[in-house]
Amino acid sequence: MKFHIIAIESKRPLWAKTAFEDYQQRFDQSIQIKWLGIKPDRKTRSLGKKKRIFEEGKKLLKSVNKDNTIIALDKEGMSWTTLKLKEKFNQWVTSSKDISFLIGGPEGLSEDCLNSSNEIWSLSPLTFPHSIVPIILIEQLYRVWSIEKNHPYHK
Repeated sequence: MKFHIIAIESKRPLWAKTAFEDYQQRFDQSIQIKWLGIKPDRKTRSLGKKKRIFEEGKKLLKSVNKDNTIIALDKEGMSWTTLKLKEKFNQWVTSSKDISFLIGGPEGLSEDCLNSSNEIWSLSPLTFPHSIVPIILIEQLYRVWSIEKNHPYHK
């Protein structure tokens, strides 16, 4: 099973990359977490906010395999408890489809990304620094995976 985390990122700090890779290596062979950071186009900096989000959204969607289930991360999405995420995780694993998580740039995801998503998930009503979002996401995936494996991490 592959989980693809696809994000707009201008520069990911070393500490964020290290933390992400630490969780990435904790999974056994049954789960693969793939990272794809997409650089924002320098040309879009001069565009207005809506056009910039639209262009970033096109890049994100272009990076998703057509057969994947798409989960958009957005502050307006559904909030899930750990048990609800575990339920979703089990559904994803049994579906035998790869999952692509979309993380927009600092201004969020395009309407096209949200409309193309199978689900929209809010990690929290709080605002997080952009570098932390992938770490929270992979940690939560690891947490629910460890529950399934009866690993002591989740306690």
